[in-house]
Amino acid sequence: MIMQTPSLTIKPLERLQVNDGLLLTAKLWKQAHDYHRQRQNIYYQSLHQPGIISGLGICIIEPPEEVAAEYKDRRWLKIKPGVAIDVNGNPIVVPRSLTFRIASDSPKSGYIVVYVVINYVDPDKLQIENNNQLVTETFRIDEKTNQPDSTEIELCRILLSAQGVELTESGDILSPQVNNVDLRFRKHGQFKPSEEVIVGYLGNIEVNQVDNVFALCKAVPGLYHKMEASLVLMDDSIKDVNELCCDIIYITYQDFISLRLISLEKLQQFLKTGAVLFIEASAREADITDLSSVKQQLQTTIHGLSHQPDVVQVRQELEVELDAVNLKITEQLEELISPMNNLTSQLGFELSSINCNDLSSDHLLRNHPFLFSQLPVIGGESTYLFNWGGIILSIGNLSSGWGINNKYSLSRETIRSAQEIGINILYFSWYRHQIKSLSSQV
Repeated sequence: MIMQTPSLTIKPLERLQVNDGLLLTAKLWKQAHDYHRQRQNIYYQSLHQPGIISGLGICIIEPPEEVAAEYKDRRWLKIKPGVAIDVNGNPIVVPRSLTFRIASDSPKSGYIVVYVVINYVDPDKLQIENNNQLVTETFRIDEKTNQPDSTEIELCRILLSAQGVELTESGDILSPQVNNVDLRFRKHGQFKPSEEVIVGYLGNIEVNQVDNVFALCKAVPGLYHKMEASLVLMDDSIKDVNELCCDIIYITYQDFISLRLISLEKLQQFLKTGAVLFIEASAREADITDLSSVKQQLQTTIHGLSHQPDVVQVRQELEVELDAVNLKITEQLEELISPMNNLTSQLGFELSSINCNDLSSDHLLRNHPFLFSQLPVIGGESTYLFNWGGIILSIGNLSSGWGINNKYSLSRETIRSAQEIGINILYFSWYRHQIKSLSSQV
């Protein structure tokens, strides 16, 4: 999930105007140095993500000899030297190894997660003797049972159970268990993606789609480094439209036409911000499964025919048949969107007549960041995409290609194509939302 960074404070920087005869006081000297710190922090906040730069490894150790007997237990960690940068651009330097003891009690039942985090400490906020001319920028290491906030950098987490706290080495460092040090969720400092997309999932979280949408979000940074995506699960507890803090909402066709989980008024307000509603229907719901199969066979056959004169008539006959199939698919798609018309008109969008090739070749959904001449075929089903302003309708098995799906045996190329068109959808949503917010009077 994206760690939302605090918004930059928008105010002009003030720097010291130096002239001959200037009386340099401690206050002015501090102001001059604060100016450079503020510029540095703005740079890091704008272009970088906070996280660990190097080192700061953690391992389980025996209790130090000098501690009291009551603390000689299997709760001790060694934090190795290293460097990190926090969300405000402040460097955190740990120059030497430190020992740290987990103090949390085991839960009475079930499990809890303990987080070990590190924070930057500004020397200006510490009580320092006046005769010290140099002060060291320092840090604080904390242990907490709620997730780290934006100013904290996670060093590790540990799963504790009611069986007691006794730290042990993990048998598999990539699959730590209870009382094992878990380093898998540490964030590393890196360039900040310019496009941070929040995807809202609205619907039954028991179905496979939520895993598929999560798989797409997880795949984004590796395929398109300028973007990062996070998933937010939504339900009927949403009371205010401001809670819909996302760029795109995913919902299945059946959940949309029944629309039990959110009111039309809230959804309308959400779409007015420039965000996008992504609706996915299956080919079975559109009743085009057999037609899609015939269409693919015809296209494959036509593509395989040579342009020799003796096969011209065969090609023409197949193309006529293909046109007839496309016409029938269009009729089925029109029937599918018919129940949507009443809802979408209340949301402020009129669904115009469509055909099975409705998404033009120069549409942003087909061009950025990945170029598509043909949309992917997943599980034997063609993908159809339609767009009416803030509403995108996908028909087929698109989301099934975003992750590993046991129902279909998908090739790597198919999964990659599905993920890339998914990223195009995320980009379109982010871009539309951004442009609308920039033109808003708020």
